[in-house]
Amino acid sequence: MATLTGHPGWRAVWQSKGETPPPLTGDREQVVKGLMALAGYDSATSSLDPRTHYVQVRYVLDRLAVRPTDTVYEVGCGAGSMLYSLRPACAGVGGSDYAESLITIAREVLDAEDLTVTGADEVPPEPVYDVVLSNGVFIYFPDQDYAARVVHRMVAKARRVVGVLDVNDADTRAEFEALRRAQPGGGSRRSGELTQLYLERDFFRRIADELGLACRIDESVMTNSANGRYRFNAVLCKPDEPERS
Repeated sequence: MATLTGHPGWRAVWQSKGETPPPLTGDREQVVKGLMALAGYDSATSSLDPRTHYVQVRYVLDRLAVRPTDTVYEVGCGAGSMLYSLRPACAGVGGSDYAESLITIAREVLDAEDLTVTGADEVPPEPVYDVVLSNGVFIYFPDQDYAARVVHRMVAKARRVVGVLDVNDADTRAEFEALRRAQPGGGSRRSGELTQLYLERDFFRRIADELGLACRIDESVMTNSANGRYRFNAVLCKPDEPERS
């Protein structure tokens, strides 16, 4: 069995979510709302409004220039909320997560075969996908070295572009942690005192320089969520893929 990502306490949080899922029936919006809850958008500092989710989906489609012929892979896909919404706009999706219960759900709701229980730092380079992304996952990694290994894995797996979305900004750590501590349970009724990882924006720029990639840092578009105001996105493009403005 693969070595699982991050703090064992965080793994227990996500595993438990998948063991007690909300109903995933009804129209697409109802399914999206259930998948959003499984992705953690039911906390005191997040928004469970599907409109917020679609803002993130639109950002991925535009900033990563997802084409109808592209394949998209998500590291830390959870139950598949992002991939579920991207699937109609691309040729195929795949993903991995360390919580087996969430991957079980993803297999039920996604039209995809490549869905595996895999630690983020063990994602295999094959098969290659056009676009490789993560969405709000790096915050649960144990340290910067682990995060760097995951970025390298993502770059190896991507044919064109890598997107790392909703990274905790080290520059606003004190303010964000004060906000989280003000919430019942220290920011989450499930996570309690578990810590999150914060990264500097130059962390991604340095990796991009090392690998000969173009790097663009954007503010998080999840502004309807209190979390989003303290996070950023990093987009790394391979040399033959022009940076998107």
